[in-house]
Amino acid sequence: MTKTTSKIRCVNKRCKTFNLLEDTFCSRCHIPVVKRYLRIHGTLAKEYHIGELIEDRFLLYHPDIVIDTKPDLLPILPDNVSEEITCYLKLFSHRLHIPQIYGYVDQQYSALLLEYESVPIDDKGHLIYPNLFATIESSFEKASTLRQVNWLWQMVILWKPLAKQKVLSSFFKPNNIRVSGGIIKLIELTNDDNENNPNLKDLANLWCHWIPYLNPLIQDIISNIILSLQENLIKTPTKILAILDQVLYLLGNNFYRRKYQIITATDAGKKRGNNEDACYPETNILKETRSGIDTLAIVCDGLGGQEAGEVASNLAIEIIQKELENDYKKTLKETLQNKHWTPLIDAEKIHNAVKKANDKINEINNTEKRHERQRMGTTVVITMAIAHEVYLSHVGDSRIYWITSDSCHQVTVDDDLATRETRLGYGFYREVVKNPQTGALLQALGMNSSQKLKVHIRRFVLDEDCVFLLCSDGLSDFDRVEQYWASEIIPIIKGEITIEDAAKKILNIGINKNGHDNVTIGLVYCQLEEKKPEEYESPLSWEYLQEIIPNLPKPQGKINIEKPDNIMPENKVNFALDKSKIIIIAFIICLGLGFFFWYQNKSSQNKSSRISIIFSKNLTSPKT
Repeated sequence: MTKTTSKIRCVNKRCKTFNLLEDTFCSRCHIPVVKRYLRIHGTLAKEYHIGELIEDRFLLYHPDIVIDTKPDLLPILPDNVSEEITCYLKLFSHRLHIPQIYGYVDQQYSALLLEYESVPIDDKGHLIYPNLFATIESSFEKASTLRQVNWLWQMVILWKPLAKQKVLSSFFKPNNIRVSGGIIKLIELTNDDNENNPNLKDLANLWCHWIPYLNPLIQDIISNIILSLQENLIKTPTKILAILDQVLYLLGNNFYRRKYQIITATDAGKKRGNNEDACYPETNILKETRSGIDTLAIVCDGLGGQEAGEVASNLAIEIIQKELENDYKKTLKETLQNKHWTPLIDAEKIHNAVKKANDKINEINNTEKRHERQRMGTTVVITMAIAHEVYLSHVGDSRIYWITSDSCHQVTVDDDLATRETRLGYGFYREVVKNPQTGALLQALGMNSSQKLKVHIRRFVLDEDCVFLLCSDGLSDFDRVEQYWASEIIPIIKGEITIEDAAKKILNIGINKNGHDNVTIGLVYCQLEEKKPEEYESPLSWEYLQEIIPNLPKPQGKINIEKPDNIMPENKVNFALDKSKIIIIAFIICLGLGFFFWYQNKSSQNKSSRISIIFSKNLTSPKT
């Protein structure tokens, strides 16, 4: 790995002190140093050397990787968005997996800068992986069985949005699929060829290469999925998801149990006399539980004036909590004991609970004849764990962050004007969001009828210890979570601090570093425990899946599982290449030496022959 001496300017506008890359906090104002690694996509106007500054700002760290040494400044951006890069903007909601346009590195707009969520770096601020993330090929063997299936599941989840933007070819570009822990990452987007659009058979052929690296427990199942796709027995991504969902459910519950710690906290902040935020469960009381409705956590940020906002946020929590509790009291045992995992049932329950809260607040607004800004409303973010998954739901601009041992991901996308402008391809998020007007909310609970409400619901497979942070914008404003997650939340996962103490520290960051608004947080800490073999419950095979999944295909072919020799861990690739070069050079040298000695020997033999002939002639010649 290349080591460079670089200085990065503090993002605090009142400070702007330059700090070393190795520094965690600014030497002057003590806020975290922002280390933004970006990938160059395109052609630079001239050649630069490692360690050289491009345009007095971007330090070249690797041949196509730069560090922004002035992250407080807005990058160069064009006035118009070209068709070539519109796909990045329209896939903004999927930025967990897909890079976004950070800006350009030259005035000619020939070299893009791509930004990725949470690039892994070490304690000294340097990249852990030379090319930002580990390749999926180099990661398969050391990944758990649950994570292996999780990666395939995410690819299928992404299939539809990538197909809509005609960039499915991104899956099939060599080394373009990478991983950050349990999360699939695409390095760049590649437009589809109009004549040869990728299809599900192509996906099956791609997965074929990975079969030797899968745990033997799932090799037969994934092989049957591949054969079913190749034989056209499975024709839709939805069908693949139904199978993978069942496999994940069986793996997640056969091999692991989970426990959760939950705590919430709230404060009016330094400038607000009244707290319009609300949260569930009760603040400052640690809750420890296993799964289901007991893992429910909610944060709401009230809108519409002091009394109105407070009423809306508390009412939303009361209704959502009661609706879900009633639903799960009736059907939780039924859901968990059902052999066939049906995740859509849980999503529908959350969806209905949020809509009921919306309709009640909307009804009060209409009854009291509140109009426009007089209407009370609230944002909402929800997490709830069911079996091996966690469900996330949100409306508005309160957020949920997913923090693992080495990364932090914002897994919600704000319902504001800036997000809409970006998703429509009208502008770049970093530029659009600078306009204060683009922070205006497009929806919140209570503003309209449920027919016009879009409730966002996502689910994630839990395959490692992690923390979900729910928060109102009193904390998330000014990138406070992005700045402090490593120092304040990672210690929870490492066991260096209790979740109660962490909650106090995070709340204080919102109060003291921001303070302009109410601050509310919720922390949900998930810990995985491996079960003992004697505790395993359900079998896992294609035959078993055929018993519990309706109309599961019965492919006739067979895949030959033979481990290729050309894939190796990423940290061994360069060594292998060097070793290959050494072998080739050694072979050439040996060949050259062999030829030299053969030629010398041949020459010696010829010379000896000539001498013998001359000597012989001298002996037989008559004397003169």
